[in-house]
Amino acid sequence: LTCLGVQPIDFMGTGTAFWVLTGTYLWKNCGYTSILWTAGLEAIPVDQYEAARVDGAGTWQQFWHITWPELQPTLALTLILSLLNAFKVFREAYLVAGRYPQQSIYLLQHLFNNWFVSLDLPRLAAAAVLVALVLLVVILGLLKWWDHCAKDE
Repeated sequence: LTCLGVQPIDFMGTGTAFWVLTGTYLWKNCGYTSILWTAGLEAIPVDQYEAARVDGAGTWQQFWHITWPELQPTLALTLILSLLNAFKVFREAYLVAGRYPQQSIYLLQHLFNNWFVSLDLPRLAAAAVLVALVLLVVILGLLKWWDHCAKDE
Protein backbone atom coordinates (compact mmCIF):
# COMPACT_ATOMS: atom_id res chain seq x y z
CA LEU A 1 0.00 0.00 0.00
CA THR A 2 2.84 2.41 0.60
CA CYS A 3 3.76 2.29 -3.10
CA LEU A 4 0.35 3.84 -3.89
CA GLY A 5 0.99 6.71 -1.50
CA VAL A 6 -1.30 5.31 1.19
CA GLN A 7 0.20 4.73 4.62
CA PRO A 8 -1.23 1.85 6.66
CA ILE A 9 -2.89 2.83 9.92
CA ASP A 10 -2.05 0.88 13.07
CA PHE A 11 -5.41 1.03 14.86
CA MET A 12 -4.31 -1.49 17.49
CA GLY A 13 -1.35 0.65 18.57
CA THR A 14 -3.43 3.71 19.43
CA GLY A 15 -6.30 4.65 21.73
CA THR A 16 -8.65 3.67 18.90
CA ALA A 17 -7.90 0.01 19.70
CA PHE A 18 -10.63 -0.03 22.34
CA TRP A 19 -13.26 1.01 19.80
CA VAL A 20 -11.99 -1.52 17.25
CA LEU A 21 -12.28 -4.25 19.88
CA THR A 22 -15.74 -3.00 20.92
CA GLY A 23 -16.88 -3.05 17.29
CA THR A 24 -15.65 -6.61 16.77
CA TYR A 25 -17.38 -7.71 20.00
CA LEU A 26 -20.68 -6.19 18.86
CA TRP A 27 -20.33 -7.66 15.38
CA LYS A 28 -19.54 -11.10 16.77
CA ASN A 29 -22.43 -11.18 19.27
CA CYS A 30 -25.11 -9.28 17.38
CA GLY A 31 -26.43 -12.36 15.56
CA TYR A 32 -27.29 -14.59 18.46
CA THR A 33 -28.51 -11.63 20.55
CA SER A 34 -30.93 -10.79 17.74
CA ILE A 35 -32.17 -14.38 17.77
CA LEU A 36 -32.73 -14.22 21.54
CA TRP A 37 -34.74 -10.99 21.20
CA THR A 38 -36.73 -12.43 18.29
CA ALA A 39 -37.54 -15.54 20.33
CA GLY A 40 -38.61 -13.32 23.24
CA LEU A 41 -40.92 -11.33 20.98
CA GLU A 42 -42.36 -14.48 19.41
CA ALA A 43 -43.16 -15.87 22.88
CA ILE A 44 -45.56 -13.02 23.64
CA PRO A 45 -49.15 -14.22 23.06
CA VAL A 46 -50.93 -12.32 20.27
CA ASP A 47 -54.16 -12.55 22.29
CA GLN A 48 -52.79 -9.99 24.75
CA TYR A 49 -52.30 -7.44 22.00
CA GLU A 50 -55.76 -8.13 20.57
CA ALA A 51 -57.38 -7.73 24.00
CA ALA A 52 -55.45 -4.50 24.58
CA ARG A 53 -56.59 -3.13 21.20
CA VAL A 54 -60.19 -4.00 22.02
CA ASP A 55 -59.81 -2.15 25.34
CA GLY A 56 -58.54 0.91 23.45
CA ALA A 57 -54.80 0.69 24.18
CA GLY A 58 -52.54 2.55 21.79
CA THR A 59 -49.20 1.41 20.41
CA TRP A 60 -47.15 2.90 23.25
CA GLN A 61 -49.50 1.51 25.91
CA GLN A 62 -49.22 -1.94 24.35
CA PHE A 63 -45.44 -1.64 24.36
CA TRP A 64 -45.15 -0.46 27.99
CA HIS A 65 -47.78 -2.79 29.45
CA ILE A 66 -47.38 -5.92 27.32
CA THR A 67 -44.15 -6.03 25.29
CA TRP A 68 -41.72 -4.54 27.82
CA PRO A 69 -42.82 -6.65 30.83
CA GLU A 70 -42.87 -9.82 28.73
CA LEU A 71 -39.33 -9.13 27.48
CA GLN A 72 -37.83 -8.79 30.99
CA PRO A 73 -36.68 -12.46 31.13
CA THR A 74 -35.09 -12.08 27.69
CA LEU A 75 -33.38 -8.88 28.82
CA ALA A 76 -31.99 -10.58 31.94
CA LEU A 77 -30.71 -13.55 29.92
CA THR A 78 -29.16 -11.29 27.29
CA LEU A 79 -27.45 -9.16 29.94
CA ILE A 80 -25.99 -12.19 31.70
CA LEU A 81 -24.76 -13.78 28.46
CA SER A 82 -23.32 -10.48 27.23
CA LEU A 83 -21.50 -9.98 30.52
CA LEU A 84 -20.02 -13.46 30.37
CA ASN A 85 -19.10 -13.05 26.69
CA ALA A 86 -17.35 -9.77 27.46
CA PHE A 87 -14.84 -11.84 29.42
CA LYS A 88 -14.25 -14.00 26.34
CA VAL A 89 -13.08 -11.18 24.09
CA PHE A 90 -9.50 -11.94 25.12
CA ARG A 91 -8.91 -14.18 22.14
CA GLU A 92 -9.51 -11.37 19.66
CA ALA A 93 -7.39 -8.87 21.58
CA TYR A 94 -4.58 -11.38 22.05
CA LEU A 95 -4.53 -12.47 18.40
CA VAL A 96 -4.52 -8.93 17.10
CA ALA A 97 -2.30 -7.16 19.63
CA GLY A 98 -0.27 -9.85 21.42
CA ARG A 99 0.70 -10.21 25.07
CA TYR A 100 1.15 -6.53 25.82
CA PRO A 101 -1.37 -4.62 23.73
CA GLN A 102 -2.09 -0.92 23.77
CA GLN A 103 -3.16 0.35 27.21
CA SER A 104 -6.82 0.86 26.25
CA ILE A 105 -7.33 -2.85 25.49
CA TYR A 106 -5.08 -4.43 28.10
CA LEU A 107 -7.69 -6.76 29.55
CA LEU A 108 -7.90 -8.69 32.76
CA GLN A 109 -7.24 -11.83 30.73
CA HIS A 110 -3.91 -10.39 29.55
CA LEU A 111 -2.93 -9.96 33.17
CA PHE A 112 -4.00 -13.55 33.93
CA ASN A 113 -2.13 -14.86 30.89
CA ASN A 114 1.05 -13.03 31.85
CA TRP A 115 0.79 -14.32 35.44
CA PHE A 116 0.27 -17.84 34.07
CA VAL A 117 3.29 -17.59 31.78
CA SER A 118 5.45 -16.39 34.70
CA LEU A 119 3.91 -19.09 36.96
CA ASP A 120 2.73 -16.55 39.53
CA LEU A 121 0.16 -19.06 40.77
CA PRO A 122 -0.77 -17.42 44.12
CA ARG A 123 -1.76 -14.16 42.39
CA LEU A 124 -3.49 -16.06 39.61
CA ALA A 125 -5.55 -18.15 42.05
CA ALA A 126 -6.50 -15.14 44.18
CA ALA A 127 -7.52 -13.10 41.14
CA ALA A 128 -9.56 -15.98 39.70
CA VAL A 129 -11.48 -16.32 42.97
CA LEU A 130 -12.10 -12.56 43.12
CA VAL A 131 -13.32 -12.42 39.52
CA ALA A 132 -15.62 -15.39 40.14
CA LEU A 133 -17.05 -13.70 43.24
CA VAL A 134 -17.61 -10.41 41.43
CA LEU A 135 -19.35 -12.21 38.55
CA LEU A 136 -21.47 -14.16 41.03
CA VAL A 137 -22.56 -10.96 42.79
CA VAL A 138 -23.38 -9.25 39.48
CA ILE A 139 -25.35 -12.23 38.16
CA LEU A 140 -27.24 -12.63 41.46
CA GLY A 141 -28.02 -8.91 41.35
CA LEU A 142 -29.38 -9.27 37.82
CA LEU A 143 -31.47 -12.28 38.85
CA LYS A 144 -32.84 -10.38 41.86
CA TRP A 145 -33.71 -7.48 39.55
CA TRP A 146 -35.38 -9.95 37.19
CA ASP A 147 -37.49 -11.39 40.03
CA HIS A 148 -38.38 -7.87 41.17
CA CYS A 149 -39.54 -6.98 37.66
CA ALA A 150 -41.56 -10.22 37.44
CA LYS A 151 -43.34 -9.40 40.74
CA ASP A 152 -44.28 -5.92 39.48
CA GLU A 153 -46.34 -7.47 36.68
